[in-house]
Amino acid sequence: MQSLNISTAAMRGIQQALDNTSNNLSNLDTPGYKRRVASFSELLSGSMNEQPAVDNQNRNTPAGLRIGSGARLGLTKLDMGQGSIKQTDVPTDVAIEGDGYFLVTKKIKDATGAVIQEENRLTRDGAFQIEYDDDEGGYVLHTPSGYILTDDNGVPFVLPEPVRNIQISKEGVLNADGTEYGRIGVWKVDNPDQLQQVGQNLFDAEIASGDNPSTKYTNVLAEGSATLRQGALETSNVNMMEEMSQLVNIQRAYQLNSRAIGISDEMMSIANSLRSR
Repeated sequence: MQSLNISTAAMRGIQQALDNTSNNLSNLDTPGYKRRVASFSELLSGSMNEQPAVDNQNRNTPAGLRIGSGARLGLTKLDMGQGSIKQTDVPTDVAIEGDGYFLVTKKIKDATGAVIQEENRLTRDGAFQIEYDDDEGGYVLHTPSGYILTDDNGVPFVLPEPVRNIQISKEGVLNADGTEYGRIGVWKVDNPDQLQQVGQNLFDAEIASGDNPSTKYTNVLAEGSATLRQGALETSNVNMMEEMSQLVNIQRAYQLNSRAIGISDEMMSIANSLRSR
């Protein structure tokens, strides 16, 4: 019976690892996507101590037999390795070279159109577009999902009129038609594994409406540990060959545990037939 529990727990974790690998492969061409690596941990184990006394002689291991309970998926660690930089020559495309995330925000409204709150999100996707926003009363840089890029104070960039010549320096200073509109904020997260994914290549920033992001995160552009490159995008850091190798390993592990369940079932069937005689 224990073998069934061990194999069942392992197959459940293997299925989750397969989902993680599938998610990595599906985001192979997503700008700024960071792959996740599945990590397994051992479940609680017991010890069988009712062993003959002679078994305790000349042994270096603890007394008894260790009985495990299988393994589970303990963590999907975020790989923060830098993706390759792809030159696009689009002035609103911005790539981060180094650690850090863009902070983007979006107003959430009720059925009457009144603003309830602002959602703050973190992303590495720098494929911004410029468009007029009624709520901000001007032109903004927004992500494909509609979140607006913010400056180093967490305030959205608002351009009062259509612009043709947008320039973004390595330090994040945004100029449009010769007018400076502020500095882009790029924020470092000390423990990125704790970031909660909310879809659309975004993470929950855990910053309340109106709060300054500098109270929670460090602006890496201000300290000089990261730079921006205009007219380029950071590609996904997913390696297809590595993910396909992982997929083969997952398939073999699934087959092994499936076979173990089949053998355990056969053993219990034999035991039941012996008891019935």
